[in-house]
Amino acid sequence: MPQTYEKLGLSQVFAELKNKKDLLIIEREVDPENELAGIIVALDKVEGAPPIIFNRVKGYDFQVGANLFIDRNRVCQILKLPQNPIEFKEKYLQAIENPISPVIVNKGPCQEVVLLKDFNLFQLIPSIKAGLDDGGRYLQPVIITKDPERKIRNMGMYRGMMGGGNKLVVNIRKEAHIGLHFDRAKRRGISFPVAVVIGAHPDIYLAACTKLPHFHDELGLAGALRGTPVELVKCQTIDLEVPACASIVIEGEIRPPYEETTEGPWPEYLKYLSLPAKRPIMEVTAITYRKNKFSYVVVAGTKENYALRISNAPMFYGYIKNVFPDFVVDATFTPGSAYWHHVIIQVNKNHYELEGMQINVALTAFGFSTHVDTVILVDPDIDIYDMNEVEWAMATRCNPKDQIHILPEGRGYRIPPIVGIRDMLENPRLTKAKMIIDATVPYHLKQKERVGVKIFEKARIMQVNLRDYLKPEDAQKYIR
Repeated sequence: MPQTYEKLGLSQVFAELKNKKDLLIIEREVDPENELAGIIVALDKVEGAPPIIFNRVKGYDFQVGANLFIDRNRVCQILKLPQNPIEFKEKYLQAIENPISPVIVNKGPCQEVVLLKDFNLFQLIPSIKAGLDDGGRYLQPVIITKDPERKIRNMGMYRGMMGGGNKLVVNIRKEAHIGLHFDRAKRRGISFPVAVVIGAHPDIYLAACTKLPHFHDELGLAGALRGTPVELVKCQTIDLEVPACASIVIEGEIRPPYEETTEGPWPEYLKYLSLPAKRPIMEVTAITYRKNKFSYVVVAGTKENYALRISNAPMFYGYIKNVFPDFVVDATFTPGSAYWHHVIIQVNKNHYELEGMQINVALTAFGFSTHVDTVILVDPDIDIYDMNEVEWAMATRCNPKDQIHILPEGRGYRIPPIVGIRDMLENPRLTKAKMIIDATVPYHLKQKERVGVKIFEKARIMQVNLRDYLKPEDAQKYIR
């Protein structure tokens, strides 16, 4: 059994960060209602904030970790993935294309303690109330289900609200793969098994947040990211398998007649409150966990919440490069749009016949997801990971009259309130206009010059290697 993954688990990842002095430990007792999330959100505004461990959470004897994913480079170091953006995307796409199937083992650390009766979910497992107006206490776990027809697993991140007694209200949405599985179970009139996983290794979280095609097992992607099969153990009371590396597993079923209750409000990833909605109730049948009690929380709308979607960039990059392999140089989502709604595409418009092709690229981009609302196009000399450079290109190369294009309304995603509110109007529709901002230099202007100076050529500055001028300790501190 690989030491780093199954045996040692997520708590060992935090222990290694502690050894590197890259961990913040909160010793003071904190309240899981509002206070714990308030600390996470306050630290989210601090540049370079590290991961956190709360040693004393009121009412619980679990350590609680957070903020592990707040920095993309740290996650890449932990998973031994390249930090160069294009190399990272290529590596991630290779992992998607070459999954390593999980293996089932007889036992695992996530079942060192097994509770089958006489337990109270609310009192045992740390849950948080993130916002002052939340509808209840929540978990932000990885959830595993199985298609009742094809018996193929799905793994994703879906929130759960604590219900009364040993009940969990699961945020099952119809458009998600878990929603498809649940609908198929309801059509058959059978119970729907659900496994709630908390505190797994980072590759499990990233794989769960990757939007793979239906009938692709995200656990195979997690295996490819770590380079070895994920070890699974069979659940104690339901027909599902869960990662042996998990800290906590909550087993349960949504049973006929599929009782529902009100779930929400809850701060969504775009920092607005979700609207209360009817969601199904899961009856908890078992709780298992490690002896070294360790839990993990994610607060919606934080940098960590956004960074968990770093797989969106490889997926979009692969999608757009597949259609325009030579013309598109690079592509990414913007952090301010939660890595979902605005994309930046770098194109190589190096011939007059390619003028206009950038608009074709932008139109194709909207087909990637209903989430995509705005496409920004830039030239190869613009660093698409530096929003200052992107804005500079918009300010100096884009004539709004000719280079900003507002498209007729298309299907949007309901979470941005400017879209979701339209579902409440007299003629409900989840639509939004789309926008293309072409911040590339028009080809016919590229060579224009005056008194020997090309109008769109950047001033040239001598290139130097800072390491030749800085002390080693300063170079380590300031040069990434």
